Amino acid sequence: MGETFTFGFEEGDEEDHRPRRTQEAAADVADVLRGSDSGGVVTVTVDDSADVLSVTLASQWKQAVDPRALGSTVTSAMNAATMQALAKQVERPVAEEPPAPPVPPPDGPRITLAEATRLMDAVTSDLEHFKRQVTEVVARPVTGESRGGHVRGTAQSGQVLDIAVDPAWAHTARTSELEQELLEVLRALRARSAPADLARGPQSPAIAELTALVSDPNTLLRRVGLLP
Repeated sequence: MGETFTFGFEEGDEEDHRPRRTQEAAADVADVLRGSDSGGVVTVTVDDSADVLSVTLASQWKQAVDPRALGSTVTSAMNAATMQALAKQVERPVAEEPPAPPVPPPDGPRITLAEATRLMDAVTSDLEHFKRQVTEVVARPVTGESRGGHVRGTAQSGQVLDIAVDPAWAHTARTSELEQELLEVLRALRARSAPADLARGPQSPAIAELTALVSDPNTLLRRVGLLP
């Protein structure tokens, strides 16, 4: 963070014209989506779940954007890519086959009132915990920082709010180094502001047990003693 800011474009430019190897492989994937800023300086590639695959800077980006403005340019590109993914999800046809129902449990011993109460209490507790998790994700901004410490960001509910790049470092860093630290931060922000496990809904052993029980009403009624 203590580099001296120098003028000119000599330092770090030796990589600008080299073939990109580490991230460009993502561009070969069939169903990738890309978002760019209005000037086409930064391109962010995501999949249809908006998970970040790569970040690419134009070869002569320093001639188009002041390093101090690079963060806002990346923010625009990332949110444009996220919107592409959301549009793709909306356009996606509903699956023709409904998901398979839970496998009904085999007839087992009678369920006592105390056991049923414990199960319902556990389910209620798990649902409340899930609700708190969702509320925290929606209401609270999250932050991320690259391992090199040169890039930081903030996001909320899956949307990047701000990206800050150390301008002195950005001016002298190689393009590949910039892309890597930007990628680290964008991936971290995505994972923390839109966790994949929450998208699957509430999950717990108690919820799974109750779901399996109610999927077969006759078995449930027999186990609670309402049917012979």
